[in-house]
This record gives sequence, structure tokens and C-alpha cells, in this order.
Amino acid sequence: MSVIVLDGGPLSCHDLARVAAGAAVRADPDALARMAHNAAQVPVGETSVLEAKRAWLLGEHARSIPAEDLARAFVLDHCAGVGPLFEPGVVRATMAARANALLVGVSAVRPQIVEGLLTMLSLGIIPDVPSQGSVGAAGDLAPMAHIARVLFQLDGPIDGLPPIAPTPKEALAVINGVSLTAALSALAVHRTTRVLDTAVVALAMTMEAVGADAGCIDDRAIRARLHKGPIAIAARLRDLLTGTSQVTLGRKPDAFSIRCAPQVLGAAAEALAHCKAVVEIELQGVSDNPLLFGEGDAAEWIEAGNFHGAPLALAMDHIKLALAQIATVSERRTFRLSYGQLTPGLPSFLVEGTGLNSGFMLAQYTAASLASEIKGLSHPASVDTIPTVQHHEDHVSMGPIAARTALECAECAADIVGIELLLAAQALDLRMRGVAEDADREKVDAAPITLAPRVNSAWARVRADIEYWADDGVLHPCLVAAGELVRSGALLDGDTHPGW
Repeated sequence: MSVIVLDGGPLSCHDLARVAAGAAVRADPDALARMAHNAAQVPVGETSVLEAKRAWLLGEHARSIPAEDLARAFVLDHCAGVGPLFEPGVVRATMAARANALLVGVSAVRPQIVEGLLTMLSLGIIPDVPSQGSVGAAGDLAPMAHIARVLFQLDGPIDGLPPIAPTPKEALAVINGVSLTAALSALAVHRTTRVLDTAVVALAMTMEAVGADAGCIDDRAIRARLHKGPIAIAARLRDLLTGTSQVTLGRKPDAFSIRCAPQVLGAAAEALAHCKAVVEIELQGVSDNPLLFGEGDAAEWIEAGNFHGAPLALAMDHIKLALAQIATVSERRTFRLSYGQLTPGLPSFLVEGTGLNSGFMLAQYTAASLASEIKGLSHPASVDTIPTVQHHEDHVSMGPIAARTALECAECAADIVGIELLLAAQALDLRMRGVAEDADREKVDAAPITLAPRVNSAWARVRADIEYWADDGVLHPCLVAAGELVRSGALLDGDTHPGW
């Protein structure tokens, strides 16, 4: 992977996903110089603003505590996370996101802080960060404190990591702000993009398998409604189905899970585009507090509320709804593929013969279970504010919860789309083999079909990892492999994004 250069400017969800996957990161020298210049404007002993903030956070006695002791106590007192640890990639992305925010150069932080974070990334020093405990209002205090504890080596020296004696403001700047939520959100955008793009491929395979009516992707009809998302999805489907003899105009209109799929996936695509824009604005913004503007005698501390995670919280709640749409419409197509009475000609559960063979019955069970789980996870976290810090923080965002559950939804959706890929490939096999059943569920001869070239390529890619299902066996490995096809982007032409 090429090196990611951070300069306090634009940082894409794609690039942050690359950092999570292990890409090297360095800081732009000009941005480091900007940080140094800003930090040099802090008066010796800091200012009454920071003294007051220290007293407010830790009590009036904090005014008399030496700065180095205060910074240590402040970080350690905030290491209050619980729950399972975040995966290392999430922590890597969080450290990079925090570094980029500090590189803007208005946080009164010395370059050594960013250099320390990036040294940790290069050495593979990844702190253990519990996944629960942040309300996303005064920043992601608890999880960021677990990172700061390692950065400042508060438990003893770490080989290769230069020692840093942080000022109280630097200790605050590292843990203040919503960089964890931003990192989680960027990964949610990246993974949702992968799920959505693969869902379009799965849909094209299903349309071939059932012999769908082409009216649902007709450019004239789609454009008459004007929405850009469905127009783009329908165009992709027409491209995937170029050369098909199965998806043509004049067939019986399909069930809504197929007929309305361009509208559903198109709406999800528009929601995803909006959420991506919000997250990428956040990744180049500053969310700690207070900020230092001006120079010399004109230098001025500004207390604002940039650390509130509302923009990200709303975006992540939105992306969960988009994932629910992608997943539930995919599960309904899986159900139709497995139910012979809804898909004429195909055997129930997509296996030849009767008797003990259950075929893909339990695959649809799993998809249904995951779809229900997404529905529960999709409850908007941002509507649930609970006052903290003696009612001073009387409105909080719950952004970390929204982003964390968005990632859980993406995991469920990836497996649901993988299951549709699995069943669509099986159905295409049956069609190509000329396997069919009549209305009385008796096997009859059928003409084998030829697939559209790009659908054939997708089918072949599935078959490269998962064999045709002739007799019952253990489904679990097939389901895992199908989900991995989604997560890796293996069915997407020209996709160079990292998997997860």
C-alpha cells in the first residue's frame, strides 16, 4: 500500500480504511510546522481559561497541582471504558483521525503529539481500547484516554516510542473530540459501500435466475422519477445484464423485491453518499476544545461545542436504515429463490430430488435471523440523550453507539447479501443444467440457458470458492465463504479498496 500523508486537510473514508488495514502513515512537514507555531502562542503557564477548565474538571484543588501530575491524573481518570476491545484496525483508524484533526493547527498541541501517534502506527503499538463507554458529547473521552495512556507511556517506557510529557492542554486535546466516532463512521461508510455494490451484482444474478421483466430497469421509466440513485443502480444492472436472454421486456411483472429493487438500492445509495460527505467533512475538521486562534498578544482561546457528535450520530443512524433496506430486500429475494411456488421452474430449496435433502432451507433461516437483527440494531441511537457531568453535559449525541451499531449492521448485511449470491449461483446452475419442475413439482426437461457475460463472470467467481450443492452437508463453510466474497469485494470489477 502507498503511504497515507496527513496534513489536516481532506481525508477520505477509503484512505482511513487503508490505514485500518495496515497502510503506512506520515505527517506533512508543513502541517507539523503549523502545529508548532500554534502551540508556541500559548503563554507560559497557559492562561486563566485553561486554569479555570482544570478547576472545573477536577475541582479547585487542581489549580495548585503541577502540570505533569495533572495531565497524568486527567488521562488515567478517563480510562473508564468497558466491553469487548475494538479490533486493531478501528484503533489504527482512530489514531490517524485524531492526528489529522490535530494537524489543522488550532489545538495548541506540539508536533510531538502527532509524531507519537504515527510512531505507534508504524511500530504496530495498538492500545487496548474497550468498545463501550463514550456518549460522544465532550468527545470520545473514555476510548481516547485508553489511547493517550499508551501514547504518554503512563504505565512505563515503551521500546521505540519517544517519551512525551504532555501539557494539560495536550492531554485534553488527545482525548477530547470525536475521532473514535469519526473513524468508526468512516469504516461504516467503506463497508456499506462494499455491501451495496455487491448487492447489485447479487440482484443481477437473481434477475437472470428468475427470468425477470426488464421493465424495472428501463432507463426511460427510471429517469421519469428523477432520483439519481435509482438511475445509477438501473444503469449498473443494465450493464451487468447486457447479453441476457432471460431478462427481457414483456414478461410478467415481478414481486417488489425485484421490481422495486432499483428504487430501494438507489435510495440506499443516496443515503450512503450523504453520510460519506458528512464523515469526510468531519475527518478534516477540528472537534476538540478550547481552540487557540491568533498570534502573540492577540492569541485567544475560544470555547465552543465542536466536540458534540450530533453530525456523525445522525449520519450513522441514517446509514443503518440504508443497510436495513439493502439487507431486507436481499433476504426477500433469497426467500423467493428457495420457494419453488414463488419461482416457477426451480425446485424448492434449490436442490434436485426429494427426501432428506433440505438444500438451502437453513440458509434462508440464517438470512431471516440476520435481517431481524439489523432491524433491532437500526433503532436510532441519536434520539437517546442522557445527561452527564452533573447536568453540565445535558445533551449528548450517542454517536459512538450509532457508529458501532452501524458496523454491526454492515456485518449482518454482508452475510445476507452473501447468502443471496450463494442461492442465485445455485439457481443459475440449475437453469444452465436444464433442471426444472412443473406446477405439480415433477421434474421436467428444460432448455439450458446462457448467461449474460458479466453475470457469468460473477457466477464463476462464486463457484471458484463454493461448489455446486448436490447433496446436504454442512452449510456453515459455504455461508462463511459467501460472506467473505462480499467483504473482500471479489465480485466487483476494479475495486481496489481494502476488505475488512
